[in-house]
Amino acid sequence: MIVLIEPISNNIGMYVPAYPLPLMEIGSYIKANEPDLSLRIISIPVDYGLPLTREGKKQVYRNLIKDLSDLKPKGIGISCTAISQAEETIHLCERIKAHDPSIFIFLGGYFPTIYPEEILERTSAVDLIVTGEGESTTLEIVRILKAGKNPKSDKIPNLAWKQNGHVHYTRKGNRFDLSQKALLNLELLKHPGSYDILPYAFSRGCPYQCNFCMEDYTRPRRQEVPREIILEDLNNLLRRSNARTMLIADALFKSFHLFPFLRSLGVKINFETRCDVLDPAIIPEIADVCGVLALGLESASYNTLKRMNKVRNRSHYKKYIANAEAIFREASRHNIPIMVFMIAGYPGDTIEDLEESLSFAKRLSRHGGAGGHVFKIGECHVYPKTKIYDLANSLTDVEFDNDGVFGQNIVRRPSRNLTFDAVLNYIHEIFILSNPAPKLQQTLLNVMPFFRLPAPAFQDNLIPDTCFIGAGRHTLNVRGESLSFFRQAVPRITKKYNNELSDQRSARRLSL
Repeated sequence: MIVLIEPISNNIGMYVPAYPLPLMEIGSYIKANEPDLSLRIISIPVDYGLPLTREGKKQVYRNLIKDLSDLKPKGIGISCTAISQAEETIHLCERIKAHDPSIFIFLGGYFPTIYPEEILERTSAVDLIVTGEGESTTLEIVRILKAGKNPKSDKIPNLAWKQNGHVHYTRKGNRFDLSQKALLNLELLKHPGSYDILPYAFSRGCPYQCNFCMEDYTRPRRQEVPREIILEDLNNLLRRSNARTMLIADALFKSFHLFPFLRSLGVKINFETRCDVLDPAIIPEIADVCGVLALGLESASYNTLKRMNKVRNRSHYKKYIANAEAIFREASRHNIPIMVFMIAGYPGDTIEDLEESLSFAKRLSRHGGAGGHVFKIGECHVYPKTKIYDLANSLTDVEFDNDGVFGQNIVRRPSRNLTFDAVLNYIHEIFILSNPAPKLQQTLLNVMPFFRLPAPAFQDNLIPDTCFIGAGRHTLNVRGESLSFFRQAVPRITKKYNNELSDQRSARRLSL
């Protein structure tokens, strides 16, 4: 038996009730190549609930350990895609090892790929780390575990482990060939009918190399999934799934030729794209299928976008801004809800940079339509071993919380004359330009039911008791009917905590 686990996060403000796509892709590939292998995918949030307190976390892990006692796995693979999952992932590994030291634990995902040394220094509960894409490497690990042997081998690429006090690395392997991708297998899940959102990756990788993004560290070149695999996969998934909302993972989203097929499936499509990739002329053709359009603007300042490596020169910048406005205007005209992603207080930012972003947000807001829009803007964080960290250190006036890979690392002073309080004021001024139209609110309720809610909101009596698992109000049930009841309470909760919705990210961090 092999178990793959999606961990919890101590920041659930951006939780999406979606199938755990990375584990589904890896698990399905393993099962397709080793059909007689017993394999189970566990999503801790869906299978056991989202813990809101320390007592809730105890409840969740008690139930997980009970299931592991029954399953008796030889190995457990854990996906850690977000920094907000890192602490909880390590706690999970240590809890499993305390239960049964013989279980072989291996990690994968963005965080372990970038920070293997930091993880292996922090805990001895991790036996092995997979760096980069996981299908081929994880299949080899599983085959060796199945044979009763130790998978720490120089013959397998993309591995890291601790040996004699030092981190040992194997060679870097070739990119996974997406023409070999397996069809997603929902039978590997415990509750396949309990997910509201169907995520799907039409491609992997991005060539743009923006310096705030982690994609460049694992997949610096874009590869597309072959059309025939997409068609067969989605037809199969939608026959077996209750989800009718798709969340598309595609760093550039150039797959507009698939919209006629997606329309025939009767699903709503949510996707993110760059301001210089999407042709506004396409929007009328996809308006009936598009549930929400997320636009990666980040900033309206040339200097900031240049520091981010989002634009090459002034000419590119002018096209970038003009196209962003055209996309926003056309989406608004067709009542498509829009999310505009922005970062405030980027290393090197000045008052003038934030004024440009505020001015542009005001201009966009004047085009707002019945679909509604939200400026998803937040403070800047810089993490070690990243390009943005190097940028912050190269600028003499930048001050940030240098608290390591497991910290918040908030930029407190982007430049000499720009304070953190001023940054927060601009975040608030831009966020309140959002238009929470009913269509947008309904879309966010569906896709991100906990969007920007501060941590105290989850203990509010406005949330009915039926939304919780077990005794007390310690663990939130995010399956089926319970999540529906929660969604009904969200408008009142949002109204009550409206003044806190634009607070910095730490306000949404749970004390677990």
